[in-house]
Amino acid sequence: MTKTFPIELSEELHKRVKIAAIQEGLTLHDWIVKTLEEKVGDDGNYRATPARTESNHERSNRTR
Repeated sequence: MTKTFPIELSEELHKRVKIAAIQEGLTLHDWIVKTLEEKVGDDGNYRATPARTESNHERSNRTR
C-alpha cells in the first residue's frame, strides 16, 4: 500500500531538490523517496544528521 501527501516547497528549495535529483539521475519523486528512506532507515529508526552550520562566507554574504 502506498500513501500520498501534498508538500509545499519554496521555489528555491524546489530548484535545489530538482537539481540534486537530476545530478543523481533520478526523478524528483524517486529522489525524495530515496532521501526519506535514507533518513529513516529500513528499520524505521530515525538517523539524525549533524545540523548544518553556516560558514563564515555565508554569514558575511548574508550581512552585506
